Amino acid sequence: MFQSSFKYYKSKNPPPSFKDVFVIEEGHPLLKPHPVELTPGANFPGLLPTNRWKVYELTTRPGLLLFSNPFTETGQRQWMMRCLHDYPLHPNTTNILDKPAGTDWWQTLRHLPDASARRSHAKTLRWTTLGYQYDWTNKVYDESRRQPFPSELAALVRYVASVLGYARFSPEAAIVNYYPTGTTLAGHTDHSEDDRSAPLFSFSFGQPAVFLIGGTSREEQPDAILLRSGDVLVMSGAVRLCYHAVPRVFTDAELPVGLERSAERWTGDESAEGSVEKRWSALEDEYLQQSRININVRQVLRENQQTLDSPGECN
Repeated sequence: MFQSSFKYYKSKNPPPSFKDVFVIEEGHPLLKPHPVELTPGANFPGLLPTNRWKVYELTTRPGLLLFSNPFTETGQRQWMMRCLHDYPLHPNTTNILDKPAGTDWWQTLRHLPDASARRSHAKTLRWTTLGYQYDWTNKVYDESRRQPFPSELAALVRYVASVLGYARFSPEAAIVNYYPTGTTLAGHTDHSEDDRSAPLFSFSFGQPAVFLIGGTSREEQPDAILLRSGDVLVMSGAVRLCYHAVPRVFTDAELPVGLERSAERWTGDESAEGSVEKRWSALEDEYLQQSRININVRQVLRENQQTLDSPGECN
């Protein structure tokens, strides 16, 4: 049943209906409001005040939290630029394994002369790993390939985790996925971390996608959720080990009327200061109009475990 749903939402001809897709900000009887810890004083940079966050738990999938874009426009642009400019750089690993030492994917794209060449080059980057580098062949993390986790991303995730009641969460690894429109992510489970009881945090930017969340078997009918730019998803508890997938990344033009304004989430008239706005250009917009970026952050080690080679508390 999981695969049939995957094929349904992947289809371009005929296109899928969105009538059974959960849209986070519209609310739904099965989306139960989830409490947040209101934070007095200064807000986290790039995020809305927590009293404006709309956080829900999908009652058919206990432990699956969804919240609609808690980012400001400037905040979205900030994280988009980090994913494009900074995270594909050494010592992080990318799928472009044969690139010469010192090659900068984004700088190469910037200097290409025409849009067609830029689109072709943009599609070459599909993922980069942060912190603990993931071994895609053996499906494990390797202590010898542990890199420093980006401090600014760690701060964001710790803040979000604490607001949602996961104050003990420790961000130690992340995979940043880069999806051209029309691409997919096959159904799978995430089970390589030593601590599989810790939640997984997922941040979406750019073009929209349908996300499927099922059960512990591919025989279970999944739920479909529309994720748009800035939306955050948290997999915790039993749902942490459930099958999930992205059957298709859509363009705004392919969505029903009223759901197609993704770019407004990062291109508003909001005034901003500092290096973020100085670095943003038409090239970032060009890339995001044809791509989706997803940052998913995990805790690899068990509590009080210092390395993969040392014991920690069992859950």
